[in-house]
Amino acid sequence: MTFSLTDSLKDKILFAMEDQNSVYCVDAENGELKILSSENFSREELDGDDEIDIDEENYYSIPSWDSDDGFEMMENFTAGLHNPNAYKELRRCLANRRGVFRNFKSILKSYPEVEQKWYAFKDRTMHARITEWYNVLCESWGLEGLEENPESFDTEYLVQDDFEFTKYDSLKDKECVDREVINIAEEYKERHEGSLGEAVADIFKSQSAAVSWENKFGYACYSHDHEFLGCSLVSYCPSSAKKSVAFTDFFVIQNYRGLGIGKELLNRCLADFKDFGIQWVILSTKIMPESMENLFCEFSFKKTEFGFILNLQE
Repeated sequence: MTFSLTDSLKDKILFAMEDQNSVYCVDAENGELKILSSENFSREELDGDDEIDIDEENYYSIPSWDSDDGFEMMENFTAGLHNPNAYKELRRCLANRRGVFRNFKSILKSYPEVEQKWYAFKDRTMHARITEWYNVLCESWGLEGLEENPESFDTEYLVQDDFEFTKYDSLKDKECVDREVINIAEEYKERHEGSLGEAVADIFKSQSAAVSWENKFGYACYSHDHEFLGCSLVSYCPSSAKKSVAFTDFFVIQNYRGLGIGKELLNRCLADFKDFGIQWVILSTKIMPESMENLFCEFSFKKTEFGFILNLQE
């Protein structure tokens, strides 16, 4: 007997997969999820370690999911993180193993946006397992399986829903940008010892200070709690030109990196530049993290001897 995998049933199966204290199956006759009890199977079968052999004509075991699957999912999520602080803490938690599931959740609460990304990743991973399981059943029934649609679980929507992107206003945003430029310069200073750290920090601050605030334009990002999270700012280069711009400030504060904020900031800026008739977008690489380099390559910037350039009229 066949059954349809409705969205409602899929959500119930997902919940049941995480319940390690009960045994569930799908009743194909009505397409509902059932908790197995001694009325359905012997106590030996319910208490045994092996999977229960359910009547395939009427009942279907749900996809298996145990602590090893959960741990692997946490490892995969952490491996893809670009937020350095969250990454280090989560890696340390996974390496320790003791109380890993409780500690993993506790760490995520210190990084609310990473936590939201985790739940989206978890949802995507477990839904993919359910779809894979159902497609195996469809094959046994001689039916066409479901198409997996990873885009429906894309976490990019988090950027749109959970952050506010506004056009740069020097009167409102200047102090926030100034403060975070100093904070990020301190990050660079801490990464390098002695005078080298001081030099790198000074170079980073000089890039921002080289252009007055009223001559900058672009976008700023805030949380819904009005916390400043980052910006993407440029100025005309040279100041008398209107066909080329150079980045003066492009950063996201530490605890919010790796969430797609920088990508959204850059995407909005480039859309405006096209409307303004700007042809050349220039990024100097005096100081550039590898993750930023990858981002600009993703937007078709070409690497040159002085940094990266993008021709918007190509």
